[in-house]
Amino acid sequence: MVNSVMNKQDNLLPATLFDLVQAPLRWQVVKIAFSQGIFDHLVTPLTAQDLATKLGFDAVRCELYLNALCAMGLIEKQQGLFANRAEYGDFLRSDGKKSIGELFLQLSQTRHDDLELLLRGAEKTVPLDMNSEEHWDGAAKSLLAFHRAVAGKQMFACLSELPEWENARHVLDIGAGSSILAQGIVTSHPARQVTIIDLPPLARRMKQEQLVDFPARERVNVIEGDFNLVDLPEKQDVIWASMTLYYARDLEALLRRCHKALAPGGVFVSFHEELCQERTAPESHIVGRLVPAMKGNATSFDKDQIAQAVRAAGFASVSVRTVQTVVGPMAVTVGR
Repeated sequence: MVNSVMNKQDNLLPATLFDLVQAPLRWQVVKIAFSQGIFDHLVTPLTAQDLATKLGFDAVRCELYLNALCAMGLIEKQQGLFANRAEYGDFLRSDGKKSIGELFLQLSQTRHDDLELLLRGAEKTVPLDMNSEEHWDGAAKSLLAFHRAVAGKQMFACLSELPEWENARHVLDIGAGSSILAQGIVTSHPARQVTIIDLPPLARRMKQEQLVDFPARERVNVIEGDFNLVDLPEKQDVIWASMTLYYARDLEALLRRCHKALAPGGVFVSFHEELCQERTAPESHIVGRLVPAMKGNATSFDKDQIAQAVRAAGFASVSVRTVQTVVGPMAVTVGR
């Protein structure tokens, strides 16, 4: 028994490292599928030869490739025919309701780079240009996909668990990124109204694209502007800030403005990743944001940094809890 435990421990590190070697291969397989529209082609069963002909692939290698997608559990193979798994179609097809292809292609561009070049200083740090239309064009697409596929439901769950939520009628979302959460909020109650404040490139997309056909669009007000500068609407029952407080020029000052904008009994809710153990954990955030950090965009908050700012801004009580998400643990900080 002792030897069995020791053997498991001895194998743990090699197994972990072996998995790291496999990981880039897995991503290459998935990246090709998204970029070449393979999941769109596999709506109906095809042979490897059929797909190879459509996409100009080598037929023999195409079957090996499709076998790899099957091994990863993303598609199915029956009697030589390949097809999407029914339960994943909405996520993997480009026209799926929860399509995530563009999101992950964008994430790979943001998160992957030559770390050795960065370490040697061969690549200059490039702080985020908040006025870059090109940046926000890509960000708008990836944020919409992320919120639509997974984050929107998780964020709404955080709100719906608040004791104050049942009576909440006016909600302010600062730096929303997309209108997905707002749509969920107004759909949940016929008297709820949401105001979104976001930068013009993102706000315009919400008004001109995302909300055009939304039935309750008259209850979603989108304000174009920098939340550091624009006046916050008053008498808000809930003010929500998700993964956006990095861009506060003076965090405490912004939170004081939020406190003032709340109605009596209103709450401020923050949803952000936080780093601990001298900024060495959690691994999902440290590694996931490593390349942006090396390029001069190390924006993540330290543990309880937001809570301390909320207290300093005049909130009478502050609570913090951690929720697990697909991108790692997130701190939900509530100020009352």
